[in-house]
Amino acid sequence: METKEKNVKKAEKVILNALKTDCTGCSTCADFKADNLQHAIARLNGVSKAKVDEITSKVTIEYDKQKIILSKITERIEKLGYQVEILSREEIQ
Repeated sequence: METKEKNVKKAEKVILNALKTDCTGCSTCADFKADNLQHAIARLNGVSKAKVDEITSKVTIEYDKQKIILSKITERIEKLGYQVEILSREEIQ
């Protein structure tokens, strides 16, 4: 008996707005924190891509829904002192 895997999308792309809650917004601080935030997200198991735009405060993340759930990602971002707002979500292959 042959089983065919249905076309199940296991990956998701999400765009978040992440505002630092304890910073005045200077560019040096924003650059440093954006780099740290990007590395912290990218290290999470299941995250395949993370990009932080320090100018717009937008975070684009691609992750495997079988390995990690979005709430774990946003929880990590919030623990780093950011307020998180989900702007969009889409399933990808």
